[in-house]
Amino acid sequence: MKVELTMPLIKRLSIDKKPVGIDGDGALIFEANPGGKDYIVYDASQEAPPGFGVRIAKKKTFIIRRKIHGKSIMPTVGNVADFMVEGGKGPLVLARSKAAAMALEMLANGKNPNAEARKISAAELTLGGAFAMYREHVKTRTVRPASAETLRAIDRGVRKYEKWGWLGRKLRDIAPEEIKTKFLEGRDIHPVANEQAFRWAAAAVAWHIGTEALNAASANREPQLRANPFTVLVLDSMYQTRAQKEALYAEGSKRNPLSPSKTLGPFLEAAWSKGLSNDNGTGIHYLILMLLWGCRRSEHAKCQWGALVSKDVRKTTSHVALEDDEYGPHVFFYKTKGNKNHRLPITPMALNLLKLREAAAAQEVLKRGFGTKSRNFVFPARSKFSKTGYYTNPDELRSAVIAEAGIERLTNHDLRRSFGALMTSISVPDVIKSAFFNHSHANVTEIYTRAEWIVLREWMAKIEQAILATAPNIYNALKPADWPMLPAPEPHVCKPPKPRTGRPRKVVQADA
Repeated sequence: MKVELTMPLIKRLSIDKKPVGIDGDGALIFEANPGGKDYIVYDASQEAPPGFGVRIAKKKTFIIRRKIHGKSIMPTVGNVADFMVEGGKGPLVLARSKAAAMALEMLANGKNPNAEARKISAAELTLGGAFAMYREHVKTRTVRPASAETLRAIDRGVRKYEKWGWLGRKLRDIAPEEIKTKFLEGRDIHPVANEQAFRWAAAAVAWHIGTEALNAASANREPQLRANPFTVLVLDSMYQTRAQKEALYAEGSKRNPLSPSKTLGPFLEAAWSKGLSNDNGTGIHYLILMLLWGCRRSEHAKCQWGALVSKDVRKTTSHVALEDDEYGPHVFFYKTKGNKNHRLPITPMALNLLKLREAAAAQEVLKRGFGTKSRNFVFPARSKFSKTGYYTNPDELRSAVIAEAGIERLTNHDLRRSFGALMTSISVPDVIKSAFFNHSHANVTEIYTRAEWIVLREWMAKIEQAILATAPNIYNALKPADWPMLPAPEPHVCKPPKPRTGRPRKVVQADA
């Protein structure tokens, strides 16, 4: 279709209807456009270069088409909306002028100017640009979009290169020897974070090399970005092996799981005592369940009560189901670190702990009001001003507990490692370990056969009993009524909190 384009006409054009002719009065005749197929209306104005028009799709774009050496070339001139905000000359005048310049360029070299621009862009790509586009790609991709933790890890790497002044450097100007020098500088200070930063840079550049190869093939040209300078670290075997990492962790006390025979019991007894004072119940339940389930804190913190959300919402929400016809009591973690859903059975003592938690959460709702954001959460935030509505940071409380128990060091993730150490101590089969840990490489899913689920429930009950048997006072408090009591020492009594420091109160002198 070819007519004299005007901006009012372009605004009238839509993907739902397409012009098919002109009536006797010079008005356009429109017909329905089944399936919403793209179409082009060419400009018949004498002021427009031949082949100039507007493509109507989900967005409206100006285009210019020319046939050169028997090959049709049709680059995009630009988005119609962008020309409308340029100011000065009218949008059509600007678009026609830019299209004419592009037509001359095509006639001169026989190439698509947009493809040439992409070629130049690839050659001039900076490390900062590579990181920005790669981050957006992993964040928005359809399959396994990056988690918030992954994005934070990328951002930490970006800050490292920003500190070095590398973000503005072109990839083709970064020499492999420079990369090796920088890598060695950071290896002895923060070896794990250092490796992670270089691996993310290598991944970002590798993604761009693949993208550029596709663009080059589409444009029938040679790719401008071929080699990834960060692969020098792999070629020269500079990354640590798994065995080296494990030795480093052991040497630097980076991993400190609780010992089933020494520190697990004292930690639990001190935690239970701490939970009975100063409104610490939510945080202590949070830590104990993290240990009993072997989960990451990012997984169980967001859990909601399954009974308070609809069946459809439960499919995409981490939740605790105290009753369930299909699985029985279970916890469901939605999209964990490996972007996999994860379901675990809730066994008797964890179930009793959750019933205590349910009663405590109900009291919080009464205290704060039914409209509060934290109402549905298993671990409600302690402050009504919380942005999330759920409890997120047990660090201060955990530090207080390990001080009470005489334990030198324990991180949140060490609780997950403690779960793993306990499994090893009671000879849990590897396939069961893999299912409980839900590692990204595990050959299991969150959907189990009835027989598989029964086996998982049996092993989870054994693990739970082995963990809590190290702290008889907690075991006796949470066991089902018909189980025998364990011999237990006197309950741990926490030291009273230190008085807060501050300015002494002013003493008012009485009149003589």
